[in-house]
Amino acid sequence: MTEPQPRRIAVVGAGIVGLATALSLQAEGHEVTLCDPREPGTATSFGNAGAIVTGGVVPTATPGLWRNVPKMLLDPMSPLKIRWSYLPRLAPWLVRFLDAGRASNAERISGELATLTGHCLDAHHRLARMAGAMDIIKPVGWLKVYRNRAAFDGTAYDRGLMDRAGVKYEVLDADELRQLEPGLSRDFTIGLFQPGSSFVSTPYTLSQAYFRALTERGGRQLREEVTSFTFEGDRVTGVVTAQGRHAVDGVVVATGAWSRGLARQLGHRVPLDTERGYHLNLAWGDGPVLNRPTVIGGPQFVLCPMADGVRLTAGVELAGLEAAPDFRRIKALLPLAQQALPGLSGEITREWMGHRPSTPDSKPVIGASPRHRGVWFAFGHGHMGLSLSAISGQIIADLVAGRAPTVAPEPFAIDRF
Repeated sequence: MTEPQPRRIAVVGAGIVGLATALSLQAEGHEVTLCDPREPGTATSFGNAGAIVTGGVVPTATPGLWRNVPKMLLDPMSPLKIRWSYLPRLAPWLVRFLDAGRASNAERISGELATLTGHCLDAHHRLARMAGAMDIIKPVGWLKVYRNRAAFDGTAYDRGLMDRAGVKYEVLDADELRQLEPGLSRDFTIGLFQPGSSFVSTPYTLSQAYFRALTERGGRQLREEVTSFTFEGDRVTGVVTAQGRHAVDGVVVATGAWSRGLARQLGHRVPLDTERGYHLNLAWGDGPVLNRPTVIGGPQFVLCPMADGVRLTAGVELAGLEAAPDFRRIKALLPLAQQALPGLSGEITREWMGHRPSTPDSKPVIGASPRHRGVWFAFGHGHMGLSLSAISGQIIADLVAGRAPTVAPEPFAIDRF
């Protein structure tokens, strides 16, 4: 006998992953309720670089990284920062993270990520067409620039992973960089360009488009925080909030960096932490022109031509969910950003910090619960939340329908840890 298909599904979490999942499920005919006390798209999904990166196959941990960690932690301009008071809680996650960087593991993880990234843009286009938002996604590619050949040569390992995953990219010389991005400093002499990637100049606008499509088609938002679940046997029957119990036939946990507690209630101990990310929004000046998100190699930050200014994003801080933001490092990068994009305004119109939900192996958790019927997971997307949100939602919709998913979910199962 086949499993009865859930019809009333609560998607817990209204970030871009939850929104994409809710819209994908609704397209299958399900009655979907989006559960989150916050306005959709206003938490972690608000502040990213806006890139849908089809070549994002390089895990965060790679071979040899462990040798550089001590030096990085002592360098105030390093892209990695750990708050020492948080280190005892972080240590188990950090051990798993460094193990994921062993050569054999990194190679396998890269191949598994490629199965997702290879479908990520098509999946977004499918949802964007449903939402009437195709004009939001711009096919401008993803660019990384370097000042000299030595700096570029340092990316050989990453490019090897991209080659083996079949990622298409172009190596640009100084003249080609000038043609592509004439506003950049002429100090940059070599670049790596992924033409198949796309850009969303206001990630919040895309979130709102998906949410609007959901509600216009009868989807409901529950502005309440889900704290627990109810069951009959091993089947989920409801979500519980401070306001009461809401009956459901199925639940998707998609609460990003806050998913660990809900997963634990469902019997799964997931090594999920947060790589806190920062951005500064800078007023557009008269001088700089930038056409796409651009990674500045070396100091490792990204300049993004957003609708409301140039967004400077940078850094990973490991300090948990509760610590106050520390904007010193990203503010110290502002002069370097102005060197990279001459004429860039120094007027800061917004300071922002968000919580990337990160697993130690750089892979999201996507799939069905092996413990409870009617429970699925879609969280832990790290730096790739926007990129992988739509394909994650499509996989969940496939699993709920009982058909073979577009991408095999086994490498992303919650019980892999």
